Amino acid sequence: MQLVYRSILLLFLTSYVFVVNAEQLTDTSTLENMEQSLNKQPWQTYQTLLLETEQLDNMSLHYKLWWWLRKAQAENLLYFFDKFEKTVTQAEKSIHSQTSAQVTIYFDLFRGLILQRQGQYQQSQTILKKAKHLARKNHFTYLAVRAKQELAYTRSLTEVYELSLTELQQAYVEAFALNDEFLIAKINEVYGAIYGYMNDYDNSVEYYQKALTSYQKLGYPAHEVEAIYGLAATYRYWQKYELAIEYYQRYQQTIEFSPNNIDGKFYAAYGIAMSEAEQGSCEQALVSIDYAVALEGLIDYKAELYKRKAQCLIEKGDLNEAKDALQLASDIFKGIPELVGTSWQIEIIKINAALAHAQGDGSLAYQLLKQFNKKEIESINSRSSDRLLRVRSSMEVERQNVEISLLQQRTKVQDLQFEQQEQKNTIQAYVIGFIVMLVFFILLFVYFQWRHGKRLLQLSIRDPLTDSFNRRYVFNFLNRLLKDNTSEKTTVSIMVIDIDDFKLVNDLYGHPFGDEVIKKIALLGAEVLRGEDVIGRVGGEEFLCVLPRIDAVQSLHIAQRIVKEVSACDFLASDKNDNNQRVNVTVSIGVATTFRNLQNSSGLYAQADKALYYAKYNGKNRAIQFQESMQDSYQARSGIKKPTTPLNDQ
Repeated sequence: MQLVYRSILLLFLTSYVFVVNAEQLTDTSTLENMEQSLNKQPWQTYQTLLLETEQLDNMSLHYKLWWWLRKAQAENLLYFFDKFEKTVTQAEKSIHSQTSAQVTIYFDLFRGLILQRQGQYQQSQTILKKAKHLARKNHFTYLAVRAKQELAYTRSLTEVYELSLTELQQAYVEAFALNDEFLIAKINEVYGAIYGYMNDYDNSVEYYQKALTSYQKLGYPAHEVEAIYGLAATYRYWQKYELAIEYYQRYQQTIEFSPNNIDGKFYAAYGIAMSEAEQGSCEQALVSIDYAVALEGLIDYKAELYKRKAQCLIEKGDLNEAKDALQLASDIFKGIPELVGTSWQIEIIKINAALAHAQGDGSLAYQLLKQFNKKEIESINSRSSDRLLRVRSSMEVERQNVEISLLQQRTKVQDLQFEQQEQKNTIQAYVIGFIVMLVFFILLFVYFQWRHGKRLLQLSIRDPLTDSFNRRYVFNFLNRLLKDNTSEKTTVSIMVIDIDDFKLVNDLYGHPFGDEVIKKIALLGAEVLRGEDVIGRVGGEEFLCVLPRIDAVQSLHIAQRIVKEVSACDFLASDKNDNNQRVNVTVSIGVATTFRNLQNSSGLYAQADKALYYAKYNGKNRAIQFQESMQDSYQARSGIKKPTTPLNDQ
């Protein structure tokens, strides 16, 4: 009897497990909410996903696609790039027209990354644009921003920096509106990379540091590692080798979050060895180079290591070993035809010249240097020609398309001339016209949808009268700026601008003229401010300007410039006889700056408001910086207190 009970219990437990597993194979809610755990614990989450591998055949197609999606994400974060590509390729075979838009967008993003790493930048841009448009169409703003960020980075790899930075700035505005710290950090990381490519190393380091701080705060180790490696590479190209080595070593330690990360360990060893060699620390560099080449890694990177090893050995006088190292590098380049003739490959000739000189063969050294200089010039010309050819090729394709279109039109005309059946030709013309009109209306619809979406975004953050930022945006910007501003050395200033006697202006010259005055003052203020400053209309005739990283003296100077510009501006109003008359309009400005005991927006705004009152009280048409002496006398001297704007209402 006891055996029977045990059998029944075992059967019940087996059935229960089957039902639970069946629910897990159809319910994707856990997978859909897995993003944060992937970013925080990519290795542990990946191991959890792998436990379901044997149940792949029992998964519904929708569940399977989500499982592949999260598996691919984990592999990408863990630097398992070969596995990542295989997972994406496998999943793409199951995607069809009925697949959810969210899943399709993710895999388009993944494919764009793969093409980007393969150097197929045009194809990568095409598929990333597709992902962006699909995300916009289905209102997945987060994914649209991710696609736009990757698109900007891919364009920067083809040196289209202006377009990249424009695209990235648009992505930043949207990420800021979403208040998504991770998205903002990803955009800052791309800013760091682009400025590094442009040799603007100061800005590159600044943006990488911002991204690193955010990743550390979020606890996302994989992204933290990327920012650290970006800093290391920037410092190396900047020839700040001590800092480069420090960050490569830090990268080497941090990469341990992925236990089987062979690529990451090689990149760290490669960066340290190259930095030591370029710095001239050959004794240590030789040890580091031997360690790096013993690891599994990219073969062309090993060729670079062998070249640096040869240079160090020549310096030490170990000429036979230097010759062997150069031969190893040369053999690697011969096995990669795409690199033959590049600056990396022809550098071997230059190092051979140094070897010949060290061996006392000056004639051979001279001939090799001549050969190197000739090939280097050819390489530079070739690269320049390649860029020119790409531009010309694009123009040629465009011109050929026009010629083909013209030929098609001529063929149609000839067909109409020789066609005997007029009715058939007429029908054919109607069909062609219908198709053209259909395509036209489809394109017109897509265009207006795009404009509508763009307009909605603008309306959410812009004041309709002045086109400056609106009240909600500028106060949110100030709150976030002060929240992120943890350094006591970095100050933030604000200016509260109020138009003097604005009610009288409206009464005398009418509200339309008053609106023109408001718009003109907003424009003048924006022209005086820096590119990173923000101006927003927060009341009828009141503006708030936020100035990051600026002290009290500089902010007061800027405020005085605005006062001067407004006072000197010609405001023309029409009288009853339609004659223009000049109207003198002035503004008063209150300025306040953060300090050690004041790092909150409410207090800062209150101080600027008090300074504004003093500017009004002392004759208007002036800018006044807040002083501690205003704190107690503000209400006492004021007959009617000017109400402050409560920030907690924003």
